[in-house]
Amino acid sequence: MEIIIKPAALEELKNASLQDGEGIRIEAVFIGSCSIYAEYSLKIDKKNEDDDLFEVEGIPVLVSKESQKHLYKRITLDFNPGLGFKLSSDEEVYRYNLKLQRV
Repeated sequence: MEIIIKPAALEELKNASLQDGEGIRIEAVFIGSCSIYAEYSLKIDKKNEDDDLFEVEGIPVLVSKESQKHLYKRITLDFNPGLGFKLSSDEEVYRYNLKLQRV
């Protein structure tokens, strides 16, 4: 998986005050319905056993193997002060208005 963090998002994430062992978790959880649907979130969390750790521009990014099933191989994280974080890929926008929350 390739993760791209745009400059505006990088500046916001640098202000996150990560503690030792913490990273930024990109999460995609299958919700299920009559169509395929996943809920996306952005969290400050500690690494779990099934997580892959990506070091992106000096930011530790955590993505579980289960979440990776619901994301394309190349994802981008951007930030806009009015819209919050945006998680997208070349194929689709997953979600706007993501807020970074500590678990």
